[in-house]
Amino acid sequence: MQSIVNLEPVCAEYGRKIIDGKTEKDIKEQENIINKALGVLAENGLYAMGIFLLSCSKKEYGEKVLVTYLRELWMDDRVQLIKNKSKKDPGAVLDAIRGITESLSKLILARRLTEQTLIFARYHAKAKISSKENKNG
Repeated sequence: MQSIVNLEPVCAEYGRKIIDGKTEKDIKEQENIINKALGVLAENGLYAMGIFLLSCSKKEYGEKVLVTYLRELWMDDRVQLIKNKSKKDPGAVLDAIRGITESLSKLILARRLTEQTLIFARYHAKAKISSKENKNG
C-alpha cells in the first residue's frame, strides 16, 4: 500500500529556498519575478512559465529559480515528477517540463505544486522585507 505524502511542507521548503536576496532591493526584485511567474503560470501554463523565467529581466535569478529550485522540487523523492537524471541545464529542464505536460495527472500536480511553492516564496520575500524594515525603523 502506498503512503500518502503531505506535499505542503515540501512546497514550503522550496519556497523558502527561492528567496535568497541579501538586500531589500534584491528581495523586492525577486518578489517581482515570482509574482510575474505566478501570473504566467496561471494564464499560460507550466511551459510558458519556464520560458518566462529563462527570459525575464533578472535572467540569472529566473534561471536559478527554474533550473535549481523548481527542478529540484519536481525531482524530489516525495514528488517524483521528473527523473533524477535531469540535467541542470535550461534546455533539459524545458524538455522535462514538456515530458510532464504529456500526462494530465502529472501536469495538474506540477502546476499545483509549482504554484504553491511560488506563493510560499512570495510570502517569504514579504516577511524578509518586513523584518528588514522593522530593523531599520
